[in-house]
Amino acid sequence: MPDTVAVLTMSRGHHDHLLAQVDGLSVGTTPPAVHVVISMGDRDLTRGRLPLGTDRWQTVVKPVQTDRRALPYAAARNLAAELAVDAGADVLVFLHSSVIPGPRTLERYARAVAERDTSGIPDGPVVWCSPVLRLPPVANPAVGYPLQKLDELSRRAPGAPRLAPGEIRVEERSHLFSPGSFAMSADDYAEVGGFCADYAGPGLETADFARVLDRAGGSLAWVGGAEAYRQPTEPLTPEEEARYARRHAATWRERWDEEPDHPWLTRLVAEGIIQRDGSGRIPDPPRR
Repeated sequence: MPDTVAVLTMSRGHHDHLLAQVDGLSVGTTPPAVHVVISMGDRDLTRGRLPLGTDRWQTVVKPVQTDRRALPYAAARNLAAELAVDAGADVLVFLHSSVIPGPRTLERYARAVAERDTSGIPDGPVVWCSPVLRLPPVANPAVGYPLQKLDELSRRAPGAPRLAPGEIRVEERSHLFSPGSFAMSADDYAEVGGFCADYAGPGLETADFARVLDRAGGSLAWVGGAEAYRQPTEPLTPEEEARYARRHAATWRERWDEEPDHPWLTRLVAEGIIQRDGSGRIPDPPRR
């Protein structure tokens, strides 16, 4: 298996979550060669005030230009990938800052990339993904989660498949792509071109990426045994979701010359957070 595995994380605040991720990496069967952490307007993180370093792998912390009203997840992922490749990585494992990897997450991803040619997946770039199970609030923040019992504590998200360890399953429903935990070879990421940095904040940047992947003849595939675990975070407010939805819809129209159709937007319309006009259009965001 390739041994140049990089873990890529984008973060602002939630320092305990990020430190728990490092703890999870430390007990995994395959440690990363490098952990790239992109600071999105996090002064303490940028200034090296968090104990992220270890002698087991290289830790790289870099800031990305950030508008605090909409964190630049897309641009941060692209910067993280660039830094990881510069550090010699050929397997890129993206983890949300609230995600703790399972004991074999990196091992399973690295094996999937290494055995890609014998996996039966069609030619083209591949996004490897894993179910991300949801953890309850930590019982004792001073102690943290018991890393050996995360599977017992967590619950599976709707739609997440149950696969045998090492099983590979192609996913035809590209809208299920989630950035919580996924991996790509460095070559495949470069072929797709990364995420469109015109999107700021969370939302349609992942659907856009999935469409670019599809246009490139790529595939989305689940990896059995690569489960990861997401710590609770505060949900977006309706006002934040409405703002991101309008901005992302406008960017989608500029890029694809059509109105976006996505389960996230469908939910927002159903909840009355946003509206579509008579033609199905989501109104443009107010001019600043």
